[in-house]
Amino acid sequence: MASLLRRRHTHPSAASVSAHLLRRFSALPDVDPSPASAPVRAPTLAAPAAPRASIIDLQLAVRAATDPDRLHALVASALSSPDYHRLHTSRPLFSLAAARLARFHRPDLTASLLGQLLASAPATPGILARALSLFPSPEDAVRAFSSSPPAARSDVSLSALLSALLRAGRLDELKSTFKSAESTLGVAPGCASHNVLLHALVKTSEHAAARKLLNEMAKKKFKHRPAPDIISYNTVLAGFSAKDDAEEFEKLLKEISENKLEPNITTYNCRVQWLAKKEETFRGEELLDVMESKGVLPNYVTYHALVQGYCKEGNVGAAMRVFKKMKVMKRREGRSDLRVSVHALTYMVLFRSLVESERLDDALWICNSCFAMKAAPPFDAVKGLVDGLVKAGRSADAKDVIAKMNFLVNGDAKVTWEKIAGKLSLDEGAPSSNP
Repeated sequence: MASLLRRRHTHPSAASVSAHLLRRFSALPDVDPSPASAPVRAPTLAAPAAPRASIIDLQLAVRAATDPDRLHALVASALSSPDYHRLHTSRPLFSLAAARLARFHRPDLTASLLGQLLASAPATPGILARALSLFPSPEDAVRAFSSSPPAARSDVSLSALLSALLRAGRLDELKSTFKSAESTLGVAPGCASHNVLLHALVKTSEHAAARKLLNEMAKKKFKHRPAPDIISYNTVLAGFSAKDDAEEFEKLLKEISENKLEPNITTYNCRVQWLAKKEETFRGEELLDVMESKGVLPNYVTYHALVQGYCKEGNVGAAMRVFKKMKVMKRREGRSDLRVSVHALTYMVLFRSLVESERLDDALWICNSCFAMKAAPPFDAVKGLVDGLVKAGRSADAKDVIAKMNFLVNGDAKVTWEKIAGKLSLDEGAPSSNP
């Protein structure tokens, strides 16, 4: 009976045309909770429940919009409509809208939309931080923070402002904003803001300054410094890894343990990358068992470092084993929460090494996997695979590879590929096309 009632909606009035255009994207019932003291009334044909607009359907409409002004109007109207419950909390919607408007090269509409979001939403640090992360320019972010009410200002929103300056490369402004934050903005930088400053120092190769700041955070005698967290240590750890400073790298790992901080995926990835760089990839692979025992799930960065490390060492068999292990983990016990996806670069690194090692079956499998992803493998490696297949009497496989490359490659790269393909010989027993 209730489903029959929901199908008989009344038409909106002319004054609510805008809301109707948004509401019609959804068939979800709009049932507002009644006060506890109010009597419960059975639905009647004369007063059917109005549909509540669906945020998911609004996201689909935003994704399908081809006119930036229409896209802006769509979300702006929804912000002022009571049909969308807690729209301001939808991070995916505003991230999508900002990304779409950026494709249309309309930063003005992005700034306008985020301004409306802040004006209509409750003044909270989380919402302000989310908006600051999406503003198209650091000037917009600074203006938004400066005009925000005190209730929205905290270490969380300050760190978002500093991150906006970091993304824009405004490192001097970041440092000055951090230094004067308490006196000019009314916010004392906490751990999140200190972590952004650490990131900025590492990015500018000021490793000594980053280390000094981390030490001050770790020592309780510096009252204006918050205690560091695992993100603080990871940031500096990655910096000394890039600097190839083994002494400081090992010291930081020891301090993490001494301070009883729980390593996360970033910590382990730093260790795996470090060991792979030192051509001790087997020790990095051993960390996979440690990670699993700690409940830390490896990601594509972990596996890429292992595959690349083994390929660099010439151990293609181990690289292939790790690659297959990653593919199996995606399906094991139906654990979709692992979310381990293979980065395209991992395919390319492994494919090139397999061709150089003349492991044709594995190389052909990886090559076909690239085709399935609509990603063209490196031309020189494809050339090596085709030559190897022809030499092994597998001209049919070689022709199939060339045909798929001809179909996949387009644009400026097509001319280069056609020159390479034109020199390939598919006659079995013919000399290799390698010079």
